Amino acid sequence: MKQKTELKNKAIELRKQGLSYNEILEQVPVAKSSISLWCRNIPLTARQQKRLFNKQLAGQRKGYKKISLLRQQEIQKIRQTAGKEIYKLTSHELKIVGTMLYWGEGGKTRGMGVDISNSDPKLIKFMVYWLKNVCKVSPEKIKARLNIHADQNDNRIKRYWSKITGIPLTSFGKSYIKPEGTGHRKNILHNGVIKIRVGDENLRHRIMTWIKMLQQYQL
Repeated sequence: MKQKTELKNKAIELRKQGLSYNEILEQVPVAKSSISLWCRNIPLTARQQKRLFNKQLAGQRKGYKKISLLRQQEIQKIRQTAGKEIYKLTSHELKIVGTMLYWGEGGKTRGMGVDISNSDPKLIKFMVYWLKNVCKVSPEKIKARLNIHADQNDNRIKRYWSKITGIPLTSFGKSYIKPEGTGHRKNILHNGVIKIRVGDENLRHRIMTWIKMLQQYQL
């Protein structure tokens, strides 16, 4: 009993010095619930409260940092494994990949040929490759047009997309420039939206047939 009283008194004294419950536990070997019961009515000065708050905040940051590091390591392992799951595609597999992208992003209107609009440079670059190497479209038949805002630099953006796609500037049509004051301007695309187009209705029919064949695989 005497020992418990001594431990209680020591805990109270340490609390008065502004120590946290965890810090007191390092010197008073009892249950944390006992320390909480003994010290719950001991007032702390503003300075002591600030110290404990900063200590708690530092502990949280340390915990977040550790969790973040573990998560980064986990993501790295996932990426390493996933990187081995995709291998060099055959021409048939490339056809299917491009067809699926066209199914989601491409134009389907009759009489308008083949077109696909997007702001993702890697997707557009792939689709230009797909048109040339899978659909066997001659490079000179691939045209482009931009959709940008009035305050954007038309020539700079054309040069950007020309470099990405390999489509010469002479194959770019007049850009559609959205006038100021029309609609809400949220998430303005720095390089606008590009539409690549092939004026070949026969090719559109081929692609739409490929899509129809893939539509048969319903779960």
